Amino acid sequence: MKRKMLLLVLAFPVIYCQNVHAQTGSRLIGMTHLVNGGSSYTPVDSTDYVYSGNRGGDLKHTLKYDNSTVWDYLGDTAYSNANMIQQTYDVNNNLLTSTSSFWSGTAWTLLTKNLYLYNTAGKDSLMIQQSWGGTSWVPVSQDAYYYVGGKLVEDQYQAWNGLTLTFTPTTQKNYYYDPVSGNKINETDLDVTSGPLNTTQYLYTYSGTNQLLTTTTSTWNGSAWVPSSMSTNTYDTTGNLTNVLNQTYSSSTSTWVNVNLNNYSGFIGSTNNPTMDTYQTWDTAAGGSWTNVRQYMYAYNSYNQMTNSTGVSWNIIGIFEPALGDPMTNYYYETYSTSSTAAVNTVKAELDNAAVYPVPANNSLHINLNWSTPQTATIAIYDMTGKVVNEWKSDYGTQYFSSVSVNVLPAGTYFVKINGANSQIVKQFVVAH
Repeated sequence: MKRKMLLLVLAFPVIYCQNVHAQTGSRLIGMTHLVNGGSSYTPVDSTDYVYSGNRGGDLKHTLKYDNSTVWDYLGDTAYSNANMIQQTYDVNNNLLTSTSSFWSGTAWTLLTKNLYLYNTAGKDSLMIQQSWGGTSWVPVSQDAYYYVGGKLVEDQYQAWNGLTLTFTPTTQKNYYYDPVSGNKINETDLDVTSGPLNTTQYLYTYSGTNQLLTTTTSTWNGSAWVPSSMSTNTYDTTGNLTNVLNQTYSSSTSTWVNVNLNNYSGFIGSTNNPTMDTYQTWDTAAGGSWTNVRQYMYAYNSYNQMTNSTGVSWNIIGIFEPALGDPMTNYYYETYSTSSTAAVNTVKAELDNAAVYPVPANNSLHINLNWSTPQTATIAIYDMTGKVVNEWKSDYGTQYFSSVSVNVLPAGTYFVKINGANSQIVKQFVVAH
């Protein structure tokens, strides 16, 4: 299994990146975090994302999934349920609810729930946070958003008061924009519990082409803003972000002090995607110099989405090489139609429930499907290299149950892909013998 995980870098995403054509997108359906155990990379946890309709998302865009499940790695090939998030949407693909649950050891247990409301322009107007009280949802807090000219100018956090049964304002973020470029140039955070009191301020500067140059953070000392940290971005002539410098402010010397630096290189074409990131920290000895810490290498698919991130450490002989504790993350995608004409609520209702269990599977994998309309589905099992190891069609109807033997499959991680008449779902599972 450990050897197999080393081969995952680019293999699996390939099956989802073929036959690219107009109105087709690629969305993130899973990720696996691994850590270098000394001789190989060992899984830490794994996450899958399930969508319906024409929603998608990736590392650079909001993930508009219906369901996300995280499994923790227990050793060898065993995974255990960890937490799950379920989300619902309106017909305009606006997020309505986000409900999180955790695995108690025997069942999923409700934890928190967020409710989202929108104004007439389709922008967030309210987000209400709740916690599960055992028998019902209990209010915790809410964020109220206010806009001027279509731009967010205020985000007020209000805590639930169980005595008055009302939401009480506690903190507030005010946003200010450049009137010409429209760029956000200032965020001022306030404590509004007993009247507006400044707490933190963020100032932003930009280049002539609207690229973010600096982000300066200051804290309020009661009478003035005192700088605390600053991040500075540097770009090359083609617009690639080449450096991110982080510094802290020394009040004793009234100067900025280097902390760490990210150096990006190996950009692919015109995508601004770097294939390498060298992370350094500032060594104050002997007047100060940059010291290499770790180097990250990135790979992408044909949609310019990251498929792998691997970190290697700087060693005492002065080279980068894999070391104990170095991280690796693999990302998996599928193609989908971005121009689906089916109503979102109709597509969601097509597959009322899809259960793939147990996790992990030993000898048999159970697949239980419930459709809102009678249909036949194509069901396929893929290994982590993208190879189809089993494929069949379900019986026609609204309900389908199958128990599939997996005792001949090598221990490891697999995917079940279910294609119905109007919807598709991908589930991840683990075989452990």
